[in-house]
Amino acid sequence: MRISPAQPISTAQPVRPQRAARVARVLRQAAHRIYEGRVPFRIGQLVVGDDPFNGRREGTVEVIRAPFVGLRVPGTPAGTLFFFDHRNVRQPE
Repeated sequence: MRISPAQPISTAQPVRPQRAARVARVLRQAAHRIYEGRVPFRIGQLVVGDDPFNGRREGTVEVIRAPFVGLRVPGTPAGTLFFFDHRNVRQPE
């Protein structure tokens, strides 16, 4: 079957593209909530981060970008943050 230039080409669309996009968005948001999790700390809270690469550091929470928590540690240059996975951060004893 050969198409001549005079014949229009069909621009058939899926029956409900908005519905498919909505379903995809809901699934993406649900996956984000499941995998990222809720960080149980608040900005300004004093915590201890323990990580094999960064070591153990005590500081205040400055940045929360799930699943990571940025700590400002006293005695470090201004603007220096240490990021820890929120599962490796706990309240000081």
